[in-house]
Amino acid sequence: MSNTYRRCGCRGPDGKQLGPNCPKLKSDSRHGSYGYYLSAGVDPRTQQRRQFRKAGFPTRKAAQSALAKLKASLDGGSYVEPTRKVLAIYAQEVLARWQNRLRDNTLASYGRYIKNDIGPSRLGEMVLTDIRRSHIDAFIKELENANRGVSTVRHIHTTLRRILTIAVKDELIPTNPALVADLPAENKGQVKHWEPVNLQKFLERCGRHRLGAVFELTMYTGQRRGEICGLRWSDIDDAERTITVSHNRVSVDGRIIKQADPKTRAGRRTVDLPDQAVAALIAWKFHQDQERENAAEARIGDDHVFTMEDGRALNPSYVTRLFDQLRKQGEELSKLTPHSLRHSYASALAAAGVQIAVASKLMGHSSISITADLYTHMFRDTARADVNKAANLIAHKVHTPERASTNVG
Repeated sequence: MSNTYRRCGCRGPDGKQLGPNCPKLKSDSRHGSYGYYLSAGVDPRTQQRRQFRKAGFPTRKAAQSALAKLKASLDGGSYVEPTRKVLAIYAQEVLARWQNRLRDNTLASYGRYIKNDIGPSRLGEMVLTDIRRSHIDAFIKELENANRGVSTVRHIHTTLRRILTIAVKDELIPTNPALVADLPAENKGQVKHWEPVNLQKFLERCGRHRLGAVFELTMYTGQRRGEICGLRWSDIDDAERTITVSHNRVSVDGRIIKQADPKTRAGRRTVDLPDQAVAALIAWKFHQDQERENAAEARIGDDHVFTMEDGRALNPSYVTRLFDQLRKQGEELSKLTPHSLRHSYASALAAAGVQIAVASKLMGHSSISITADLYTHMFRDTARADVNKAANLIAHKVHTPERASTNVG
């Protein structure tokens, strides 16, 4: 059962609203406003009668149109109950639900974005059901105007998108307006890495430092900083000359987090050790055993490969500081980070003719598209060489008749 009606807010002598009985409604077509009423049976979940009323429409046609949309959403199963919950409050609720479901560093990043960016914004003050794509776009533009980096803006948007996706699942909003937001374009510039001559200079400096093997192993295996810091001797197979990347050690808001698995499922991988890496590990193991023997019971720590003098596992932040310290020794090398040694490893794979699909597995990327996005320019020559090899193989096995002249006289 449904109908539209017209009423006003005028009051009679007794102070009560006249509603549809106001005499002005008959004499003045612009007096009052329109509304609708709909009875839609029983809610299958709550077993309560579903009754809908809404007023304040300027014309009967506007009220009828709104009523038709409501009926369509109910019939199509897309109707969601109105909520007055604002984004900032709901985002904190979602963050609490993410506890023990996300990796600690991911959870910390989402928490910072909610606390510092989403919550205090004008968007954060809005009721969930009022948020439209235009509001998301305006929020992103505000971040850009505040000189936030493209990567940061996109990470904040990812946080927002995931929050609103859960709001859809909670049936608080019908669709996610963040899915079609206008995001700033990513800078697809080439990754930075050192050329071989600079890598050699850096290697020489590493050879003079107690923990130089940390960076040697990074260059020869392409492991991430957290993977190197989390590496254990039990992960190394001396007979097979391989490393199983299965631990991660990261710094989150000043706390060291030990993670039993790498960044992604693909990150758990087995890496073959070249001769140079084996030699670096043997020399380091000999040095570490001497330190352990000299310290005796005073030494602490466990099975970690790389440790401080007293046996403590490395803090990833310390590795970054040490890298920068070695970079500045003598002739200062161009400013890079430990992660750039991974890029140097990728460059070496490309120069050696390794196919991009194989390189993707060696580096522990979750998909080959990530490797392609980062290193396409490096592997272009390798791909070109493979194409020529295939063409030469075909030409060798298939007789190609002499082509007739295509000249016309």
